[in-house]
Amino acid sequence: MHMSVAVTGGERPSGEALSLSKALLSDPDLRSVEVRGIPQASSPGSMSSAGDVLLIAFGAGGIGATVVQTLCTWLAGRRRDVRLSVTQGDRTVEIDVTRARDMDEVVALYRQLDSSTSGSRDGEAGA
Repeated sequence: MHMSVAVTGGERPSGEALSLSKALLSDPDLRSVEVRGIPQASSPGSMSSAGDVLLIAFGAGGIGATVVQTLCTWLAGRRRDVRLSVTQGDRTVEIDVTRARDMDEVVALYRQLDSSTSGSRDGEAGA
């Protein structure tokens, strides 16, 4: 499975994406996860970068819940203007700092993303 995470906002979205990548790679529960950054060009006439995208690849077995939890833990410590746009399968969800600090929102986020792949799972609840 895979998901993409677009980092926007902040003074340096590319720096925020690098920080998020390091957080994912340093989590011992995510040793099997691959993270690759793909810089995005800013739109013409824009004064700032459009943000950076991380591609995250992982196997089945509930690791997606750990990825989402790590994303939200990282985001909860950021400035209010940093946002993540997380895409898995045909679903995309937006996460801001306020949502990332609310555990009910984190669980709802995981369920939204997980429902895009739930047809191939055997009913495991996850988070």
